[in-house]
Order: sequence, then structure tokens, then C-alpha cells
Amino acid sequence: MKYLERCHLLRYRLSTVPLNWLNLSRGSQLLLIAFSYGLGIVGIWLLFPPTHNGASMFLPIVTSCWLFRYRGLLISLFLNGIAFQLMYIFLLRGMLPDQAFVEGGIVGFVTSLGLGIIICWLRAAVDQVQVARQQALAAEQERLRILLKEQQITLAYEQQRKINALKDQFLLNVSHELRTPLTVLGGSLELLYEFGEQLDAMKRAHFLQKALESQADLVALVDHVLDATEIVGDVPGAHSEAINLKHLLQQVLAHLSQQDLTNYTICLQISEQIMVWADPQFLRQVLRNLFSNIFKYVPGQTEVHIEATQVDPSAMVYLHIQDAGPGIPVAEQPMIFERFVRLKRDLGGSTRGTGLGLYICKQLVEAMKGRIWIESSGRPGEGSRFCLNLLPAK
Repeated sequence: MKYLERCHLLRYRLSTVPLNWLNLSRGSQLLLIAFSYGLGIVGIWLLFPPTHNGASMFLPIVTSCWLFRYRGLLISLFLNGIAFQLMYIFLLRGMLPDQAFVEGGIVGFVTSLGLGIIICWLRAAVDQVQVARQQALAAEQERLRILLKEQQITLAYEQQRKINALKDQFLLNVSHELRTPLTVLGGSLELLYEFGEQLDAMKRAHFLQKALESQADLVALVDHVLDATEIVGDVPGAHSEAINLKHLLQQVLAHLSQQDLTNYTICLQISEQIMVWADPQFLRQVLRNLFSNIFKYVPGQTEVHIEATQVDPSAMVYLHIQDAGPGIPVAEQPMIFERFVRLKRDLGGSTRGTGLGLYICKQLVEAMKGRIWIESSGRPGEGSRFCLNLLPAK
């Protein structure tokens, strides 16, 4: 393949040699003409005695006509005449009869004139080809510039459209999530305000508890949005260190709600020897977000498998969390880690969410030089597998 490319390159360079001559400086052109005259005189000196042929003097004619066109033709004919006379006086006299030299000079002059006119015409044609090529190149560059500008405009439009879609999705999610706790909070406070004196202590406590729970839900929602805003604006740098993956997972599970944990069978299959290079705070938050999604969307009384593998101590650590939930539709999987994205089936449900949890997970994992993705057939009951690649401990 490389040999063919070199052959094509050599052929291209050879084909552009005459065009390259057009760009020679004036001094280089004069030097080239002088060299051609030197070769022509040497050719006559060496070849004329055995052949009686002065065709070597066509070389300066061709060179002069190619470089200077019709001016070169006139000047070269004049110089050829002078050179022929000098060579006749000092080199060629006596080799042929004078009549033969006169006839040869006339034939040589006419032949040189015809050859020079042909070369001048070829040079003019090459000039036109060069101009046409430059114009075509300029037109192509202009077309590419316009095409690039159109692509930039299209890209900017698509980005703006995506931003608008995310904004609309965000407003839809937030309005949906705010409506329920605000309704409960407002209704509880209204009942306490209007009928507080008529309610017994147990009912007042019940409505106050409802109001406090709704207020806590609102605070959690706002905190979640603020966390995502901080990550969107500037992802904090990861302060990585060597972490025993099994111990960290056990710590995360220990701090989760025991009521949630008792609804599931957690199967932890991780070797004590697996160490990862990660930010412990980031990794805890990623795992908490993944478990939070499991507790919200996966039916209770099912198994959750947590497994980590590592081919060798220097290889990436592969961690996956497999649930037995409804799975994620294949068509929606490419967008699942984007901001404010929730599954269509969840938008009308009772489970609240901002569509930011998995986005935050992706940003934090990538800040630790890792990768997170999902594997799911989308069929109910087969669940989803969230997979993480983490750096091995140094």
C-alpha cells in the first residue's frame, strides 16, 4: 500500500514539474537558460562532426519559449544566430561547404521558429490550465467554507434545540415533583389553621407530621437540583486514593435505610483483595444514587447482585449491580445519563425524581477517570445492570 502511494506521489510530482517552473525566480530562469545554452554548445561540439546535426541548439529555444513565451522566442532566435556564427567561425568552418552551412542555418532558423511557436502555445495553454485550477481550488475552498459555516449553524441549532428540550424536561419534572409535596404541605397547614382548635392532639400531630415530611421532600428536591447545578457548572476534582471496594460497599449499605434493605436480598460477591483508585466521597455518592434508584423502581422481595471482577492487579476493576426490576427500554438507554431525563413510564407515576441522579453518577465516575453504562434488555422482570469501570489502586 505504501509502495503504491509513493508511486502516485512520484507521478504527481513529475506531472507538476512544468507547472513548478512557472514559479521560478527571474534569476533562476536566466540561470536555467544559460545552462541550456551551455548544453547546446557542448552538444554541437561533440555531435556535429559525426552527424552534422545542430539539433542540440533546440534546447535553449524550448527553455526560453517555455519560461518567457514569445519574448523568449525572439531573444533565443537572436542569440542562436549569434552562437551559430561564433561556432561556425571558431569550430565548424571547413567541415562542410559554405553553401551547406547557409542552407542548414536557414532550415535550423525555420525549424526553431516553428518549434518555438508550438512551445509558446503550450505555455499559454498551461497558464490557462493553471488559472482554471486555481479558480477551481478557490471555488472549492469557498464551498467548503460555506459548508462548514452551515454545519456550524446546524450544530448550534441542534445544541440550542437540545438545551430547550432539557429546559422543558426540567420544568416538567420539577413541576411534577413539587406539586405533590406542596399540595400535602398546603393542605395540612390549611387544616391546622382552620380547624386546629377542633382537632385532638393526635390528629394535630398527624397533620404536622405530614407537613414536616412534605417540607423535607421539598428540601431534598432543592438540594438535589443544587448538587446537579454545581456539577454542571464545574465538576470538582477527584481526590483519589486506594480504597478497598468491598469495605466501602459495606459502609454504604450500612448507612442505607434498614427498612429499604429488608425488602431486598443483597448478594455481595466482591473479593477482599480488590482495591480501586477513586475518590471515596464520589464513589459513595454514586453507589447511594444507584441504590436509591433500586429502592424506588425495583419491586421488593427481589435479589440485588453486586459483583466485582479484576483480571489482574493492574487491570481495570469491573463492578456491576444487577437488579430484577422492570428494566429500561432500549430506545431510552442512550439518554438515561443525561440531565433531567426520566423514563416515559415514570413521568405519570407516583415515584418522584428529578432526572439528575444518573447524570450526577456519570459526572462523578468520569471525574475519577472511570466509566459507567447500563445493560438492559428492556423486558420486564429481566432487570437492569449498572456497570462501572474503575481504576486499579496504584
